[in-house]
Amino acid sequence: MTKHDIQLVEKNEKIALLIEEAALKGTRRAERYPERKFFGYFCSYWPEELVLAAGLEPLRILPPSARGTPAELPAYCCSLARVSLFMSNTGSFQDLAGVGFAHTCDTMQCLGGIWAGTTQNNTTPVIVPVILNAPGAKKYYAAELESLLLQLGQLAGSEPGDAELNRALELCSRIRSLATELDGLRDKLPSPLVPALLRASQVMPRDVYAGTLEEAMPALRNQAREQPDRQRVLLSGAVLENDSLYEMIEELGGRVVADDTCTGFRHFAAAPEAEIPGAPLEKIVSRYMTMPPCPCRNRGGE
Repeated sequence: MTKHDIQLVEKNEKIALLIEEAALKGTRRAERYPERKFFGYFCSYWPEELVLAAGLEPLRILPPSARGTPAELPAYCCSLARVSLFMSNTGSFQDLAGVGFAHTCDTMQCLGGIWAGTTQNNTTPVIVPVILNAPGAKKYYAAELESLLLQLGQLAGSEPGDAELNRALELCSRIRSLATELDGLRDKLPSPLVPALLRASQVMPRDVYAGTLEEAMPALRNQAREQPDRQRVLLSGAVLENDSLYEMIEELGGRVVADDTCTGFRHFAAAPEAEIPGAPLEKIVSRYMTMPPCPCRNRGGE
């Protein structure tokens, strides 16, 4: 960031708070939000709305840039899996109500089984159809989410229904609308800033995040400036736990203008839930079935 950008962050306490939360990755959750109970997850295909409806706070598990190779996983597994399991083995997630695993890559599937056998967390799996438009896929996924909602309610000691699902949908839709506006400013803001602000939404209480970002948006709009001399970069990939790649691109004269990563805009992109017909659970099913697919999902010949 330039000196001007740093001054903006220092002067705007809302932006500074979001960047700090993104850097902490939820590690101070018990201190900052003692009245909240968090539920961990790893994948953008994990339905946050159901966690919220059950009365829990979704926490995306994003380990720090540290080494850790627990004996249960081979050394060649990705750092996300290795360091997360290492942190779990050392007690970092004992306070969580549980941890959710979406059926995605081989490593995460193995991690789900190992986690259930070696940690004290309640583990909850959900299987998203690999071919999203296959015959029966939507019906199958709806049944998965019905079962998942029941399990989350049991963990939280609640009985979530349509009213709770609607409130969760409204909150998530509000956040996705803000994320869409923020993404529209991406090419006019420093490359590391937007992903940090988006990552904060995945590691702090969603209602607190939404209110904080709404208050920060005027300053961000005012800061947005065209950068015609920078090389425009599209970034595509999986989970990026920190901003180091964005910082390097910015330092080399580039500007990330599109972010197709699991922790970037792909996590938020979808048709507005209000435009999707049906009951609240049907809206949630449609949202996750139609969101931009990651490499472990496809829509056949589309």
